[in-house]
Amino acid sequence: MRLYVATHNSHKIAEMSKILEGVEIVPDNPEGVEENAPDFAGNALVKVRAIAARHKGDWSMADDSGLEVEALGGAPGVHSARYAGEPCNTPNNNALLLKNLTGVTNRRARFTCCCALVSPEGEEIVVEGHCPGRIAEKAAGVEGFGYDPLFVPDGYEKSFAELSPDEKNAISHRGRALEKVKTILGDGSAGDGSRVEHAERVEGKCGSRVLAWLQLFRIVNLPTVPGDVLVGAAAMLYAAALNASGVVLGTCFSAVIWASLASCLAYLYGLADNDIVGAAKDGSVRPIPRGDISVGAARVARGLLWGGVVVAGALGNLPPGWWVAMLLLFVCIIAYNRTKWSVVMGLCRGLNVLAGVAAVLVPVGEATWTAFAPAGAVFAAWTLYIAAVTAYSKGEETNPSKRVFVGFLVGAIVYLQLLALVIFSLLDPSREQRCLLVAGGALLVLLRSFKGLFPKVSAS
Repeated sequence: MRLYVATHNSHKIAEMSKILEGVEIVPDNPEGVEENAPDFAGNALVKVRAIAARHKGDWSMADDSGLEVEALGGAPGVHSARYAGEPCNTPNNNALLLKNLTGVTNRRARFTCCCALVSPEGEEIVVEGHCPGRIAEKAAGVEGFGYDPLFVPDGYEKSFAELSPDEKNAISHRGRALEKVKTILGDGSAGDGSRVEHAERVEGKCGSRVLAWLQLFRIVNLPTVPGDVLVGAAAMLYAAALNASGVVLGTCFSAVIWASLASCLAYLYGLADNDIVGAAKDGSVRPIPRGDISVGAARVARGLLWGGVVVAGALGNLPPGWWVAMLLLFVCIIAYNRTKWSVVMGLCRGLNVLAGVAAVLVPVGEATWTAFAPAGAVFAAWTLYIAAVTAYSKGEETNPSKRVFVGFLVGAIVYLQLLALVIFSLLDPSREQRCLLVAGGALLVLLRSFKGLFPKVSAS
C-alpha cells in the first residue's frame, strides 16, 4: 500500500519506513504551506490537506512534532524546529535550550508527535504520541537528530541520540504515534467505519486525563477486590458457627467495610507501583510511557494510596492480625511488581482473603488449627487460581484474543467469590452470612456496570 507523506526530512522518512513495514512511503514536500497553527495537530492538518489534494484516492499523512519543556511553559513547542530563529539550525536550537535552562532544577520535558491522515475517502484522522523525559545538562550521542542529544527518556540514563534506532523507535513519540497509524491503516481497506472508530478510541485514552487515570488503575477490575475480604469474613463466621475454640468475632460489619476500603486502596497502590516500575518497558499501551500521566504524578498517587490504607485501618480500629496481613500483602505487591513471579501475584489475592479473616477475628486463649481450616482452604484456592491466571497471561500484550480471555478470567474471580459466599451461607444460614452474600451479589452487579460504563478503559 502507498502512503504519501508531507515531508522532505530524510530522518523522518527513515523512521517511518522502519515502523510502517509493508507500506510504501512516498515523500511529498508541502512547499509553500505556512505552519501557523497554535498546536501540533493544527500544523499536521494544514500540511496533510495540502498534499491530499494532489493524491485523491490514496492515503496521505503529515506529522508535526516538537519538544515541550515544563519549566519553559511548554516551549519550544510548535516552534521547536526554529527555536533559535530562521532558518532551522539544530546546534543553535540546542544551545539556546541549554542557555534558557541554566540554573533550572526542573528539567522535565516531553516529545509530542501528531500524525494527521486523510483517507482515500477524504476522512481526516489525528492521533498523538508522547514520550516523557528530561533535558540533560549537556549533549550526548551521535544518533538521531534535533534535540535528541539533550533528551533523556524516562527509565533511561542515555539520551535519544545514544540509543539505537530500534530502541528509540520502541519508545519515541513518533514511534508511538506511528503504531496507532499502523493500526488505523490496517490492510488498507476502507469504508467500514472501523478506522475512525478506532482512532476515536485511541484518542479517547490519550486525550482524556480522567480516562488515563482510570486506565492506570484498571478501574474495571476494582469490584473484584472487596469480595476477597467478604469471603475471608464469611469463612471466619462459619468457623465461629462451628463453635471453634479460641476465636470470637469482633464488630463484624464495620470491620468488613473498613477492611474492604483498605484493600481497594492497596489494589490501586499496587497498580500505580506496577506502572511506575515498568514505565520504561511497557511501550505505548500504558498511560505513563504514553505520556498521559507523569511518573511524578503517579508517585504522588502511590504515596497517597499507601497513606489511605493506614488511615482506613486506624479509623476502622482493625485488630493486629489485619495489620500483619496487610504488611505481608504490601511486601508481596512490591515483590511481584519487580519480579513478575506468578506465585507472588497469587499470594497477593490469598493475603487479601486473610485480611478479611483477620479483620473480624479477635483471638483469645489458644485457637485450634481447625478453626482456620475454611479460611485456609479459600486462601489456597485463591492463591493457586490467580497464580495460574498470571502465568497464563504472559505475552497477552501482543495477543489480543489472549488479552480478552485473561480479562474474562480475572473478572471470573467475582463469580468464585459469590460461589464461596453461597456455600458458606448454606452451611451457616445466619443473618450475617446472608448479608455478606447480598454484598457479594452487589459487587457482581457493580463489575458488570463498570464494564458498561468504562468501555474505553483497559481491564487487563
